[in-house]
Amino acid sequence: MTTAPVASTPPVSQALPPSSPRLGLGPLGIAVRVAVAIGILMIANVVAGLLPLALTLIPGAVEVFGGSSPWGFAFAFVLQAFVLGVVVLAARLWMRWVERAPIRAAGWRWGRRSVVWLLLGVVVSAGSVFAIMAVLPATGAVLDDSAFIGDQKATPLLVALLIVYYLGLAFVQQGIPEELLFRGMLLWSLRERPVLAVVVTTLAFTVIHLVSSGGQQSAWEHVLYLAQPFGFALLAVGLLLWTGSLWAAVGVHGGFHVGNYLAVGFLHQVDAVTSWLAIGGVQAALGLVLVVTALRRGKRILDSES
Repeated sequence: MTTAPVASTPPVSQALPPSSPRLGLGPLGIAVRVAVAIGILMIANVVAGLLPLALTLIPGAVEVFGGSSPWGFAFAFVLQAFVLGVVVLAARLWMRWVERAPIRAAGWRWGRRSVVWLLLGVVVSAGSVFAIMAVLPATGAVLDDSAFIGDQKATPLLVALLIVYYLGLAFVQQGIPEELLFRGMLLWSLRERPVLAVVVTTLAFTVIHLVSSGGQQSAWEHVLYLAQPFGFALLAVGLLLWTGSLWAAVGVHGGFHVGNYLAVGFLHQVDAVTSWLAIGGVQAALGLVLVVTALRRGKRILDSES
């Protein structure tokens, strides 16, 4: 008697667990990740700062790309995009070879609500900066056009180019790359310990601004200036936790700069140190409330496709 062959049952496919990172999460692993994030940012900006020297090697290039000509603004935007490109490439390589995860995991993705979270971050951050500056005691009159464009005539083209330049500075050169490194790559790598992740990324981001140039007149003012990056770093991570989107943090970062631009352009002058402490204090308080309430509600780091 012959029997029909028994059909073999295909093996049940099981999802493989994600690969473990090549670098541990102990003190050394955290220190290396912080150093890498800072190093990537510094290298990108230093190289971009040196690239204009290449113009001196090309006859007539300095005259064409210098000053406030449209070509000069175009070259400036290329440098801004260069910083972003270097950071994205380096973050992608680090995520792939060290964290063993796609860069999407660090928030580098665009979802249906990403633009909403981006604009929300801009409105919250820029609005709070402008409102705080508006209520601080005046120390001088509103700046006139010459403070921004010198002796040049404020033509519509020049105004448009300046707006594009400063938005590029706020988002393309600073907001997007810095948030990808700190509230994206670094924060995600420590996601299993969210409190530690918030503390490490916020402090690391704050410390690098010791070398920022924001009108400081002394070593002590360089320390006081840190109130601002500390404040909007907390606000950025708080909004990120609630929205699950890196773009909310980008909006906070870029919005901080936009708020300052608007305040300088439309409001009376105020004491610099007072404004640093006031803006940093208010945004830090808002951010702390968002972080604490998000963690208590079980919000996880970058667990959304937004």
